[in-house]
Amino acid sequence: MAEACASLIRDPLLRLKFLRRARIAPPEPEPQPRRWWMATALAALAFLIAAGVSAPSLVPRAARETRPAPGPAAGPAIPAGPSATVARVWLVEQTPDSETYSNGLRIERQYAVAGQPRRYRAFARGVADGSRWLWRTEPAGIVFHSSESDILPFEPGQNGPLVEHGRGLLAFARERAAYHFIVDRFGRVHSVVEETAKADHAGHSIWADADWVYVNLNSSFLAICFEAQTRPGNAFSPAQIHAGKVLVEMLRSRYGILAGNCVTHAQVSVNPRNFCVGYHTDWATGFPFAEVGLPDNYELLPPSLLLFGFEADSTYVNLSGAGLRKAVSIAEEQVRQAAEARHQPLARYQEGLRKSYAAMVAAAGGPAAM
Repeated sequence: MAEACASLIRDPLLRLKFLRRARIAPPEPEPQPRRWWMATALAALAFLIAAGVSAPSLVPRAARETRPAPGPAAGPAIPAGPSATVARVWLVEQTPDSETYSNGLRIERQYAVAGQPRRYRAFARGVADGSRWLWRTEPAGIVFHSSESDILPFEPGQNGPLVEHGRGLLAFARERAAYHFIVDRFGRVHSVVEETAKADHAGHSIWADADWVYVNLNSSFLAICFEAQTRPGNAFSPAQIHAGKVLVEMLRSRYGILAGNCVTHAQVSVNPRNFCVGYHTDWATGFPFAEVGLPDNYELLPPSLLLFGFEADSTYVNLSGAGLRKAVSIAEEQVRQAAEARHQPLARYQEGLRKSYAAMVAAAGGPAAM
């Protein structure tokens, strides 16, 4: 069309200018179809992998159809606590009797048992009746225990009795599927219950992070038991501290465990009969968080007090170290302030929190609080 018009212009210069102005740019390529659905699917898959959940197991169909919208938070917020850098650790060598890792960790496997596969519900924070949750199979945290068994003097002349005591503890733990790992007096790490299984180590227990609440931690948390007593004068051996550090590094690297979810038995144990915390009080004080590469998690406020109305009696407070006593005091004050903000007597507010605990335990498949 432009060339036909140009043929009518006799002046060559004008005809050239016309053709230059009338030149048509090449057509732009057609836009590719938008692939927002692919980005959404990849983001959802990444979330599921990070949470340790298989895609079909988010919530059963009936629960998805009937669950209510999120309600108000069950209590004051729980500080997430400082994070700690996770070192990259990988398996170097594996035999039927041992595993060796890149950070120097060696795990003895002569006492290992399979156990029951881990599967548990992680409950969404802020939904008091436990109606929103995810099935998970990866561990969410670590609970540190002490064996509270007889402790012999750690001296060269006691080698034989020390070894025999350690073997007795391992046999006892294996028979009862009590822990995932035991660190003996010589710093040797022994696998007892496989990491993929639950162990009978925490009983009635509670913990929470910024997003999830966990009740009865046998399935959701790994158990590391140190052959030790939590009485003055029975400190870790240097070998046990080193072993604890490299073991925690490996587990946090393998499962992406948050630093704030690595806590002691005394911090998570509860007694639902009288709604007091600390049915078990091992490591209420003295656990060397810094030496095993963690923040001082004694400073974290107990979720059992904040979310579920438990209380700390004088026995628990007296057994606790300064850091845990301070955390309990702050949590108690926050609960009082929450009751005042709702214009409720403290006892009534705590009663409501305790009903939330009973509902969540029932949803988790455990016995309701008595």
